[in-house]
Amino acid sequence: MACAALRFPTPGGEQRVLSLSGGYRVKSAAAGGWLLTPARQGVYAYWIPRAPVVRRLDKDGHILSHRTADVSGLEASADGLQVTLDHPVGHVLDLVIWRLPANDESTRALMQLSSLERQRYFLWSSHTAYARPADLYLHWVHGHIYENHEVWPKYWRVCSELDAYALYVVLTGLWRATRKPLYDWLRTQVVFSVIDRQSNDGGWYHGEWTDEMESHFRLHAAGVHLLAAHYEESHDPVVRVALEKAAAFAASKKDHLHSGAWYLHDSLEETCEGLRRYPFKCLPSRALGKSESNLLVLNTHLDTNIAMVRYRQVTGDARYDGLVQSAADSTRAVLGLRPAEWLYRPLFRAVALTFLPAERARTLPLHLRAIKRIAWRHLIPWLPRIKRWRPRLVMPGGYIERELSMQAFSVRYQPVNLMDLARTRRALDDRSLDTLLTESFAFTNACGLVDRWKALKGKEDDSLGFWAEALYHLALARPDARYREWLAQAMLHLEDNGLGLPPSLLGSNAEAVGSTEQHPCPMPADDRLRVANLSCSGSTEWLVVNPSDRPIELRWATAPPAAVDWRTPSGTPAVDVLPVLAPRAWLWGRKQQAEAA
Repeated sequence: MACAALRFPTPGGEQRVLSLSGGYRVKSAAAGGWLLTPARQGVYAYWIPRAPVVRRLDKDGHILSHRTADVSGLEASADGLQVTLDHPVGHVLDLVIWRLPANDESTRALMQLSSLERQRYFLWSSHTAYARPADLYLHWVHGHIYENHEVWPKYWRVCSELDAYALYVVLTGLWRATRKPLYDWLRTQVVFSVIDRQSNDGGWYHGEWTDEMESHFRLHAAGVHLLAAHYEESHDPVVRVALEKAAAFAASKKDHLHSGAWYLHDSLEETCEGLRRYPFKCLPSRALGKSESNLLVLNTHLDTNIAMVRYRQVTGDARYDGLVQSAADSTRAVLGLRPAEWLYRPLFRAVALTFLPAERARTLPLHLRAIKRIAWRHLIPWLPRIKRWRPRLVMPGGYIERELSMQAFSVRYQPVNLMDLARTRRALDDRSLDTLLTESFAFTNACGLVDRWKALKGKEDDSLGFWAEALYHLALARPDARYREWLAQAMLHLEDNGLGLPPSLLGSNAEAVGSTEQHPCPMPADDRLRVANLSCSGSTEWLVVNPSDRPIELRWATAPPAAVDWRTPSGTPAVDVLPVLAPRAWLWGRKQQAEAA
């Protein structure tokens, strides 16, 4: 098999004729796009995952506009196919085509998809969904992975290693579940697309905010995670070289606090001049001994340190151990800050009222509605100045601020912070985070934020994807039934809002579960059921959720191991040979202990 990315460059202004000799049948593929199968034996089949696209690009490869190419002519006969496409001035014309052995397993794989292959998966960077193999080519554009949306503030499409990593995890999970070679080909294509875009200095550059191609280090860390996952499994020397370069780049992008190293959020933070080009207003601060340009962004700092831990795990290279420990020290110091409790406690009682969804806020007593309005109009705008005066990220009750110095406030980062803290707890075995995790997860579940995110469909509901992802990581570490109940509820919300499940729920995130310890996700026979695969190493565990309004019998296309102990949320055994899930209900299944041993 082989894949070609065809690009007819600018200036355009003419017609392009594509032809294929010989007799071919054209079919719509379940995987998306079209499958061209030959009328005679011994020749190739072709898969065109998406219609040809015309795109307008800038000098740095940002996609400024795009649309499906116009077809001005189509001829089909026993002698072959011919398509004539309009190529407008100032645009490139792109087409992706796969060549496959005819009448082979690979072509059958494109025509028949199982329930897991047909469902939607939430992508971490663009917050859009992957739903079938052809959807990879909403992101894979002429050999590089882009976000599948227009990015604020320039509203152009940029490359993203974080979407690449999410796609890799999804494709790995589907490969383990189905054993279709297609998914191994696609995930390998993602890996080498990321390597191809890597700069000589080891970094990836994005230009999301400016015309100067600044680097966003959270996206860079995702590139490290992706390469680490693939190297752990393949031991490919080309991947190893790219991983070493990426780790060296990440290690150099740091500041120093009194307490230790702190990784920066993006390359604009490296200087005060760069910070002046920031799309947010910022307050100058040298709190905790940091540089004035360091905004002290928590989530990128945590994610980068986890990526450095992963580098050591898969390569055995210990050269960054001191940096990892220094960054862990600064994490504990910053999270441990608790100044001005007398001020922050009443302040965040008022601020927390703004977290409620509109319908619940309208039922508040008059005096609480007045406090909520004061918090929204006056207290929140003053919060950056208060944090500058008394630096603090962890607030009373369990809310966690994303950063210290921006003049901004966004509750959308609460689940991202929780996700990264749960991952940090595992990566560094840092038990000092246990109390904070318990308090903050409970606060987030109870304060109204989850209902608010769900109510703001198309605006803030992408936070539900990170909330479910955070709960997955916490559930792996803690056997408590309540976290499984919260995860099942999050899965229902995601299905209600059409967002899809986060990739890790397939059980294929190598950071959470090593590649040799992963278990294939079982596949329900009914497309409506959703599964969270919480299995790892010798422990096998699943949640099965029915998001529909009808009862569904739990039948399997590919079943989990025998002797599964299925229980209801209350812990009652589901004694039926084939349990039935009531509407909006879920079951918790674990392999019998004797079997697992």
